[in-house]
Amino acid sequence: MQPVEALAAYRAMWDDLAAAAETSDAKHPGLDAHASGGALQLLRHMMTEDRKKEVVTKGQLHLDPVVEGNGTMRVVIRDCVDATDWLHYTSDGKPENDVPGGHHRIDATLLQRGGGWWVDRLYVGQVGSC
Repeated sequence: MQPVEALAAYRAMWDDLAAAAETSDAKHPGLDAHASGGALQLLRHMMTEDRKKEVVTKGQLHLDPVVEGNGTMRVVIRDCVDATDWLHYTSDGKPENDVPGGHHRIDATLLQRGGGWWVDRLYVGQVGSC
């Protein structure tokens, strides 16, 4: 049985990141809605780096998460995120470069706290890692 609530929190974390990425806002109020610990630090770092490069991210992510392990308070998810349609754009609306997006291996550990699930650890592999 897959923990539906943990999978929902995982998907919601990506929705939160997509909203923050539209403006590369490391302080976006949604970033900590479903992420904590190292995962939250990584998401904020990604937005900070994009802001430094003066790019925003637009498009659609395609998720296909699978529960690799679960317990009462901890769930491990593996995914191969398709970011083919989720690309960086400059402030004038042009693509940052001519490099297409791709597939990224994702390893996520979610913890249950306070009646909810939080992505606490997150590994995002390079393009082509899955």
